[in-house]
Amino acid sequence: MQKSKNATIVILIAIFTYGLLGSIKLVKDINTIYLYIINPIFWIGLSIILFNILGKSIEKRKIKKDITEYTLIATIVFIVTYMLSGLFVTFGNNPYNTSIIGVLHNLWIFGTVLVAKEYVRYRLINNVYEKDKTKIAVLIAIIYVIIDIEINRIIGQSATIYSVSKYFVEMVLPNIAKNVLFSYIAIKGNYIPSAIYQLITNLYFWISPILPNSPWVMTAIINITIPTILFLYIRYANNKINIKRNRESIANSDPRAVIPIVVIIILGLFFAMGIFPIKPVAIASGSMEKELYVGDVAIVQKCTANDIKVGDIIEYQLEDYTVIHRVIAINQNNGNFYFSTKGDNNNSQDEGQVNEEQLIGKVVYKIKYLGYPAIWLNIAEKETLQKEN
Repeated sequence: MQKSKNATIVILIAIFTYGLLGSIKLVKDINTIYLYIINPIFWIGLSIILFNILGKSIEKRKIKKDITEYTLIATIVFIVTYMLSGLFVTFGNNPYNTSIIGVLHNLWIFGTVLVAKEYVRYRLINNVYEKDKTKIAVLIAIIYVIIDIEINRIIGQSATIYSVSKYFVEMVLPNIAKNVLFSYIAIKGNYIPSAIYQLITNLYFWISPILPNSPWVMTAIINITIPTILFLYIRYANNKINIKRNRESIANSDPRAVIPIVVIIILGLFFAMGIFPIKPVAIASGSMEKELYVGDVAIVQKCTANDIKVGDIIEYQLEDYTVIHRVIAINQNNGNFYFSTKGDNNNSQDEGQVNEEQLIGKVVYKIKYLGYPAIWLNIAEKETLQKEN
């Protein structure tokens, strides 16, 4: 069959219509039938149809080998990064059924669909002439993102600015990063690297008996960063073999200059989230003046009750917030530690005692003025919540 932009767009409209119906849960009453039968058969059937009507696929240039190698490396990095993240948090039981039957179910329900979708993407992008490939690739990426996210979770009645923002960062941005990458791979290589990345990374979740209890921000960063870096490497490899590119443009696309900056940003975000043994806390009240002022950042080191002595400044957890005050007395009862605390600028000590389960850590350093942005953002969030309520 001759390449046809119009035929490609018609197929994309059909995919979008089908995917939208599923994503907004119009099929929720037949959810099991949809997952086990309708969805796999739709994508497998569409792949078979495209294979037959579009003819034999054209294998790509020598960059195809580089793409596959880079993708395998990125897949390993993805899994190792997730595993190492458990060293900073905790591990928990895998919510998936990791038995042989469970893995086979996931391979049929999700695995076949993932591979078929990448084959469909590849064939549709390469069913148009070179000048239209980028436009079709972008269109497919947009359609796949829309049908992969659950729109009802974004526009639901209980949605708030925070929940929508969280869902966008946790689900939508990683989806965009992956689809941009896979569409670019479909242009420069074929569907196999994308299918490998999807299958192996998902198999890690389907097979591993334990998984890290990583904060959603951490998982979002991993799911955004690794596809983005892989995209940069593939683009760099493509530029190197393209004789029309000059040396300056090739050097500008070298991802090795970007990776250190990305790593620093990620480590900074992990530090701000408290994943490392030390974390920053913005001071929002004057109760600890003249030691800690409003707008200062206190660096809190995680520790145990045995590490605390009278005179230390500790952070401890109350029901809805944390407090940073000085320890003025320590008592023990039945082997448990209890701390009496007081703000340096307060007239009286804190009500009640702090037990060791409430202890988060002790202040080991302070930085002037760096906490003001966090305080302003917190005030803005509270004002938004008050308006919504």
